[in-house]
Amino acid sequence: MLKRTILIASVVIAGAAPSWAETKIAIGTPPIAEVEAAFVAKDEGLFEKNGLSVEFLPTGSNQTLVAAMVAGSHQIVAVSPTVLLQAVDSGIDLVVVANCGVTAPRTAKNAGLAVRGGVEIGKPEDLKGKKIGTPSIGGTLDILFRQWLKQKNVPEKGVTFIEVPIPNTADVLKGGTIDAIIAGEPSLGRAVAQANGTVAFNYMSDLPENLPYTTFVATRDWAKGNAATIKSFRAAFAQAAEYVAANPAKTREIVSKYTKLPIEVLNKIELPECRTVPTKAALDYFEKAMRDGGMLTGKIDTATLIAP
Repeated sequence: MLKRTILIASVVIAGAAPSWAETKIAIGTPPIAEVEAAFVAKDEGLFEKNGLSVEFLPTGSNQTLVAAMVAGSHQIVAVSPTVLLQAVDSGIDLVVVANCGVTAPRTAKNAGLAVRGGVEIGKPEDLKGKKIGTPSIGGTLDILFRQWLKQKNVPEKGVTFIEVPIPNTADVLKGGTIDAIIAGEPSLGRAVAQANGTVAFNYMSDLPENLPYTTFVATRDWAKGNAATIKSFRAAFAQAAEYVAANPAKTREIVSKYTKLPIEVLNKIELPECRTVPTKAALDYFEKAMRDGGMLTGKIDTATLIAP
């Protein structure tokens, strides 16, 4: 999706027991619209209302955040559900605390397959033999697109996937080394414009609802010892989701402030559907898709991956 420069939030509980007040909590969350609840909770004082004081600072990638959390410098980090499952599959014991942006019909046009000018792709079968750019092999958009191919009976082996970093999306498509590229807004529109192309498929419209683009996770040990903190975090997120639904214009201003995306760009796309409660069904969907694709070594018991 949007450029994934990661942010850190340092959180302390106001007015809590001295042992807690002395503990420094770091939360990493990327500056993308799909985590709008975090930005709204910060900007509208909802974290503070629930006893949390939050500060955002820049840091590294999804994988870097997981490593930092395991090392103890972060307590909650926002990573894609695919990174979560890969980490669990490798033996890292993580649990999901909350979601925010999820798939929904209203936002289906926020992602799609951009095709450069001169390439004819009118139906799913036309993708056979094509070179497709993807922001991350095994990432959320990549996995969802592969599931869409499966629905359309297009063999995945008939398509060549090439990893293209999000900032290079438009340039690589325009350069002609690939035929099409999976992208989310605003990269999608930019790629189409620069490559004189089209959006061949808004494939999200054919996929299930309520699949999270990002999950907020913690180590199981930390979650067990900090149930009250998780409860406060979830309360702030739930209130932020209500605010997002009731105040789209103000939410766009807040998202612009924290992501640095121009408000003019945000005004042209749908705000992500913000549903903060994680579900086993969503985790099951990604787990099966990744396992079927050979991206996991074994079956994961997703019922155990949601923090109480």
